[in-house]
Amino acid sequence: MRIIDILQAKNPALSYEFFTPKTDEGRKNLLANARLLAEKTRPDFVSLTYGAGGSTRTLTTALVTELQDMLGIPVMHHLTCIGQGRVALQGMIAALAEAGVDNILALRGDPPSGSDTWTPHPEGCVYASELIALIRLRYPECSIAAAGFPEGHPESGDPERDAERMKHKIRAGAEFLITQLFFETQLYTGYRERLARHGITVPILPGILPITHYQNLLKFTAGCKASVPQAVHDIFAPIAADEAATRREGIAWAVRQARELLDEGTPGLHFYTLNKAEPVLSIVKALQL
Repeated sequence: MRIIDILQAKNPALSYEFFTPKTDEGRKNLLANARLLAEKTRPDFVSLTYGAGGSTRTLTTALVTELQDMLGIPVMHHLTCIGQGRVALQGMIAALAEAGVDNILALRGDPPSGSDTWTPHPEGCVYASELIALIRLRYPECSIAAAGFPEGHPESGDPERDAERMKHKIRAGAEFLITQLFFETQLYTGYRERLARHGITVPILPGILPITHYQNLLKFTAGCKASVPQAVHDIFAPIAADEAATRREGIAWAVRQARELLDEGTPGLHFYTLNKAEPVLSIVKALQL
């Protein structure tokens, strides 16, 4: 089933993101937690990422099809421009269509680990909009999502210019957006208003990361260049060594954030699970979704 059809029929939608593990133990953990979340919370869809630079591409495709069969809900496959020419990408898109993967999140992709420089494949796509156009051409019935950046793309430097560039993704065939993680509701509402000024009115799903470990949060946000508000530092820095307290406050923060977003009319909530069932289970239960 196409995710865009779900978003048009249901409000709010509930979805989760998992990452592709590289070990057998990690794979078993992912499948167990995905099954638990699906049974307890009945999400509308889940998504599965590549590793850095597309390093887990083959594993991702196998897991997407396995998760779809196991959970009985749509699973969105991430696809990036990294390390592949257009011919290889066309083959990948054809394979996804044959496997019954109806939903793709199309991304430019981040540089491989240890590098800060984005270098396109000499025969590949330079921008996500080009990949989206390729998917739409080769797999026209596919539902395509793109990434949104409430604070602006890290390489843009100008949120208005970033919004203008988003129009290229929409014109190419992106039907909805999933945002980078953020912690302040006004970043989402400001982003939605900014895109609307540029004529973009597609559904925008906010990405929410439950805080479970303060130091890991700082590393994670530094890597994706997402800001951490002072209020988060004030709450979590003093309890950084207390795992139980951090989990409790992390759930409380995510519940408040989600309620504010729902009050603002978001079409859904997209949780970055880090392949854990908790604390998402507690958050969704508190929200009574």
